Amino acid sequence: MAKKILFAPNQPDVILTMVKSMTPAGFELVVADPGTPEFIQAAGDAEYYLGLARRMGGEFFRSAPNLKLVQLLSAGYDHVDIEAARKAKVPVSNNGGANALAVAEHTIMLILAVLKRVVQFHNSVAAGKWRVGNPADVAVLDATSPRQAVAELREPVAVFKRGKRTVTRRRTELHPPS
Repeated sequence: MAKKILFAPNQPDVILTMVKSMTPAGFELVVADPGTPEFIQAAGDAEYYLGLARRMGGEFFRSAPNLKLVQLLSAGYDHVDIEAARKAKVPVSNNGGANALAVAEHTIMLILAVLKRVVQFHNSVAAGKWRVGNPADVAVLDATSPRQAVAELREPVAVFKRGKRTVTRRRTELHPPS
């Protein structure tokens, strides 16, 4: 008799086809949505759970007496009652770190988007306003020496103390070329 893997929740066909193709020989993949009668019935026979946690507490573990492992596809396990899993003697394994690179890239992308005001400029361009923004963001100095450049930049750009702005500089005026 094949060992049963309960897979939940149901996924689009393209994902289910991939998951089924990776199911090892001697195992049967049973797909069901949590909370449905099919899920409760499949849990009764399942030895393994693979998927995302949805209210996985004492009731779930009592309905799955043959369960040997819960393998989550997510890093988070906050929807799993760990104490109920301990009582049922079922280890719970998460997928922590699997998306760490993507999260790091996304973080850098968001930092750059805020720094470069991507949303503001996108909205301006979409509204047909091409020349917007704060010209004080870029200072071009016509200085003859580093000392003169530093002297021209003597006012602080911004000063913060305990996370609160304590200095506001004057807004830069642009003078059209003569």
